[in-house]
Amino acid sequence: MPTLVLVAVALGLIVLAFPIYLALLTGTVVSFEWLGPPMPARVLPQRMVEGVNVFALLSVPLFIFAADIIGRGQIGRRLVELMEGLVGHLRGGLGIATVLACAMFGAISGIGAAAVVSIGPIVYPALIRAGYGRGFAVGLILTASTLAMLIPPGVAMILYSVQTSTSVARVFLAGLAAGLVFVAMSSAWCYIHAVRHGIRTEARVSWRENLSRLRRALWALGLPALIFGGIYGGVFTPTEAAAAACVYAAVVETLVYRQMSPRELFRLSQTSSIMIATLMIVISMGSAMTWYLTLQQAPAAITSILADVPAWAVLAVVNVLFLIAGMFIDPNSAVIIMAPLIAPAAAAAGLDPVHVGAVIVFNLAIGMVTPPFGLNLFIGITTFRASYVEVVRAALPFIVLALVTLLLITYIPSLVLWLPSLVQG
Repeated sequence: MPTLVLVAVALGLIVLAFPIYLALLTGTVVSFEWLGPPMPARVLPQRMVEGVNVFALLSVPLFIFAADIIGRGQIGRRLVELMEGLVGHLRGGLGIATVLACAMFGAISGIGAAAVVSIGPIVYPALIRAGYGRGFAVGLILTASTLAMLIPPGVAMILYSVQTSTSVARVFLAGLAAGLVFVAMSSAWCYIHAVRHGIRTEARVSWRENLSRLRRALWALGLPALIFGGIYGGVFTPTEAAAAACVYAAVVETLVYRQMSPRELFRLSQTSSIMIATLMIVISMGSAMTWYLTLQQAPAAITSILADVPAWAVLAVVNVLFLIAGMFIDPNSAVIIMAPLIAPAAAAAGLDPVHVGAVIVFNLAIGMVTPPFGLNLFIGITTFRASYVEVVRAALPFIVLALVTLLLITYIPSLVLWLPSLVQG
């Protein structure tokens, strides 16, 4: 009964457009105070504080700040120029360059919305001039930008690792493998589209020009090298890598590219602080709610319901739940609320938590471009000056492509687990 009341109150308030944190808090407080069990009132605030008192969570605000710096600077433009030079001469090369640039930007920022704003205005005019069509260009950019959630340092992957006590490094590698599969699928679709519509290829860039573009992009490429090399070389923890990424991004944009003044950097830190504070409030409220649901044996109940269900069906349930969640709430909130509840059932079914993490994050990445409330859809409306219907129509073919990729990584676990096994055994 308390669990049903909590869920009903929280969902009802979300439908009424209450802030996520307030919906979670209200549902938890109502259930805790009215339905028990009897406990001192101070217990709930203590659980909220303990929810954010986790060392690994320190990396989240740092990566968010680094992403904001990168999103406002020149790093995205340098990456696009480099990728266009390397693959622009291939059939569908400009589309493939867009996918690769979004993937590289994701390896730097970890936030998909930042890729839309940074990469989109650069590649969109070029895609239109090359004959890809407005709908294809918008859909490609919006969908390719979700790679930032899969390719480390994706914030949703960090939150999943914290909420389920899974290795951050291994989840990062599984997300990277899933991202590479989606890069391959998206690139193949760009090639097919170019062949079907007779889109001309770009002139081949000379090796001298490519070397020049590489030199200009070296500082941008240094950031993923710093993050990956530091974490998997044993130099940094993920949290320390996040701090190094902040310093590196600030130095590159203010002193090397000189596109951001110290005053602009300070103003950006204020903007980032608001986003970070909002996320931490959601984490604390979600932690209190998860603790109360655990107290009411909700994870055990879910596990018992799925006890006799085969593993493939459990994965199907995970896909359905997180696909629907991604359509209505932001990915970070979905991970905070749902991952601790579904993880025990997945473990009982014999599923690898690293594989499950990659599947969950991929579902939520698809939710970013899925109507009715996918965040990237609304960013696309502003960025490309398009109507809601136009943006949704543009995204639909790529949503189908993403769903096909989701089925592959869901039911062929080796597609995402080979990289963690290769790197860490």
